Amino acid sequence: MKKLFSGLVIASTIFLFSCENEELNPKYPFTIIVKTQSDSLRVQNVLVEVAAPVPGNQVWLKGATNTEGEIDFEYQQAATLGVRASRGERPDYTWIGCTEIRLIPNEHVTKTVYIQPYDSLLVGCSFD
Repeated sequence: MKKLFSGLVIASTIFLFSCENEELNPKYPFTIIVKTQSDSLRVQNVLVEVAAPVPGNQVWLKGATNTEGEIDFEYQQAATLGVRASRGERPDYTWIGCTEIRLIPNEHVTKTVYIQPYDSLLVGCSFD
């Protein structure tokens, strides 16, 4: 009985220390999908900017959607981030759309942002 108990203790100790604890180094991968507001078609080559929606933000991820209308990012900590998708760069937008995304540890989050023709007379989404 002692040998069985000793074996179980040793095996459980090895198991606990041999596995990498994902909670100590979580990853925050996420995908942004860009679609048009009017017909929900995916749009390629759209500029996607991700930032913390606070003054003096430090988070700033940027890239363009691929042929599937998607772009992947990864961040290093839990956060709720603002996402802006646009055709053209500030202030020369032709299409624009915004949303927010909440990052969850070790879970791949996917969020869709819908873009529509930019109207300079309407209050748009901006975190500049």
